[in-house]
Amino acid sequence: MAGRSFFHQLDAKNRMRIPAKLREEIGENYSITIGSGGCLYVYTKVQMDKIKKAFENINPFREDQLASARYFIANTLDVEEDKQGRFILTEELRKYAKIEKNVVVFKGPSCIEIWSEESWNEYFNKMDFSSLASVFENVKND
Repeated sequence: MAGRSFFHQLDAKNRMRIPAKLREEIGENYSITIGSGGCLYVYTKVQMDKIKKAFENINPFREDQLASARYFIANTLDVEEDKQGRFILTEELRKYAKIEKNVVVFKGPSCIEIWSEESWNEYFNKMDFSSLASVFENVKND
């Protein structure tokens, strides 16, 4: 998966950086939050503003919607980079994504994704190509 994925390590202070090729796409202000499949999502400011705006429309009396919005917002990091372009990945986000040292930064379909290398390998070793074929057929027929 060369070209779309980058392998890195957290430093001793749990800092990392977004690879330069991907960094240009997200601009200066971006956020990192929980994602599906055990990864973290990196959203541009514009993307995150749209997500937060959508949360304003949830029904405050629907506990499932409110709980999801709270969990998402509580686990969102508005990134502040140091002069070398590094940021500290919080303990909560590291625990969620099971990141200890090795990370994979991947240009996903709608945002940048950050994975622990172990979770990345496990996720893609289980890939079912029959489901991939059905997705491709749907896209091909559109």
